[in-house]
Amino acid sequence: MNLKILQDIHPIIAEAWEMGLDPDIDGNEIVLSDPLMDAGDSDTEREKKKLNLSRRIKGEAAAVRAYLRSVQGLMVKIESEKLGETVWIVGHKKLMDKIPAQEVGYFPQEVMRIKKANWSDENLKKIHSIKKIFGGTIESIKIGAAHD
Repeated sequence: MNLKILQDIHPIIAEAWEMGLDPDIDGNEIVLSDPLMDAGDSDTEREKKKLNLSRRIKGEAAAVRAYLRSVQGLMVKIESEKLGETVWIVGHKKLMDKIPAQEVGYFPQEVMRIKKANWSDENLKKIHSIKKIFGGTIESIKIGAAHD
């Protein structure tokens, strides 16, 4: 399997992932779901950015679709030295069911977000432990001062 697709992330897809958006292929369309926005909420600035990104995706639809298709089949088993256990990098939510029990999968966008957050090994282990218990995906990482 060519892991170059994780090194050479399509710039529009990288931008979508950084915004917490989840681009996916639905038939012939590329859709951007927004798990960070509640259905009833409206953040005008975020919607503008999402609309602009959607337009740019349409302008590069063939390249974006090709990249997303190449990522969708990604399923890589990693023996993580930092975590001391097996983790999986998977390119699509449909592949999460194929991960053995007690092992954890990460999407490429999660790996990108974790890398950008530059967590200490201790914090990475804590988040990984929580993910093992609750599952789910890391949609957004905000680093700032803790509130009392």
